[in-house]
Amino acid sequence: MAIALVTAAVFPKTPAGAKMFRPPAARFFGWGWMVFAAANLVDIVWRGDDDASLVAATIMILGCGVAYVIGLRPRIVADDEAVRFHNLIRDVRVPWGAVERIEGGDAVYVHADGRRFRAFVLQISPRNRARMEAKARREERKLPDSVAEYVRGRTQTDYAVEQLREMAEEQSRRPSTGATEPVVTWAWPAVVAVAVPAAAFLVAAVIALV
Repeated sequence: MAIALVTAAVFPKTPAGAKMFRPPAARFFGWGWMVFAAANLVDIVWRGDDDASLVAATIMILGCGVAYVIGLRPRIVADDEAVRFHNLIRDVRVPWGAVERIEGGDAVYVHADGRRFRAFVLQISPRNRARMEAKARREERKLPDSVAEYVRGRTQTDYAVEQLREMAEEQSRRPSTGATEPVVTWAWPAVVAVAVPAAAFLVAAVIALV
C-alpha cells in the first residue's frame, strides 16, 4: 500500500479522457538516465567499498532526481475541469472558468486572475523555432497543398495551444461549477527527489574529504 501511495504521488494518474502534452524526447532521456544510473548503482554495490563509491552512488541518485524533475514529471494535462501545468517543482491548476486567454510563441501561457502562468514543457527558443520552420518548409513539398497550408510553421507548442484553446472554448459554453480561481502548489515529491539526494551527496563528499 505504501508503494502504491508513493507511486501515485510521484506519477499521478492522468484523468480519463484528458489530453496530455509533453515532449517524448525528454521522457526518453529521463528514463535513459534511470536505466544508466540503476546499472551503475548495481556495480557500485557489487564492487564499491570506499568513500569514492559512496560519493558516486549519491551522484547517481541525485541524477535520477534531476531526471525525474526535468524529464519525466513536466507535462500539461487538460480535462473537463481544468488545465494543469506540472512544472519542475510546482503545479498550476487553472479551472476553465478562470481562463482569460491562452497564448503560444516560445511557450504555452495561460492568463487567469490577472496573472500569466507558463508551462515548462514545450518551450522553444527563437533559433529552434526558425530551424523547425525551415524543416517544415522542406517537408511541405511532400504534402498536398491543403495539408501543407495547415501545418506551415507550426510547432508542438502551436499544436498544444490550438487544442487548449478549442477545449477552453468548448468549456466556456458549459455552466461553471466548482472553484474558479487558479491554484499554485509545491510539488513535494519533486522537491524531495532533488533535495534529499543533494543533501546525501554533500554528506558523502564531506566524509570523503575528511
